Amino acid sequence: MLKRVRGFAVTVLVGAVVVGLSASARERPRPRCVKVSGTLTSTLSAGACESPVGICTTGEFKGDGLLNGRTRFVADSLQPAAATEAPTTLVYSGLLTLHTKAGTLTTRDTGILDTANGLIGARDVVVGGTGIFAGATGYILFQGTGTSTFANEASGEICLQR
Repeated sequence: MLKRVRGFAVTVLVGAVVVGLSASARERPRPRCVKVSGTLTSTLSAGACESPVGICTTGEFKGDGLLNGRTRFVADSLQPAAATEAPTTLVYSGLLTLHTKAGTLTTRDTGILDTANGLIGARDVVVGGTGIFAGATGYILFQGTGTSTFANEASGEICLQR
């Protein structure tokens, strides 16, 4: 009899744990990840620039809809690339902010700029957001051309918490 009671108690306990875990999983919604793509066109800012290295851009992102809007980039570091690169190749980092109708997305933009050939490549990692971008994660990859006006093709994935 005691064996049956113990068996019943174990079954009830296991069932309660499974139900509890299922309820816990439902309480935390999974992020909804969205592939993004588009074109970012930007220009070096002629006006005030709060960058410690003197590089800011403003522009516009046009693409699949989620990220359509105005952009602002503020560089916080700029230095020559590795010694094996031409002296006209620079490595930079800064914050890129995309202002959309649905909220603001901020990324840490780290890239390389070949000023002699006008080539640019960057990797942006999401670091903040408001509106639908609050709590977002993800990345955007950019590649393009330019030295004072830039045209970049973009692709990546943004995971929204709502």
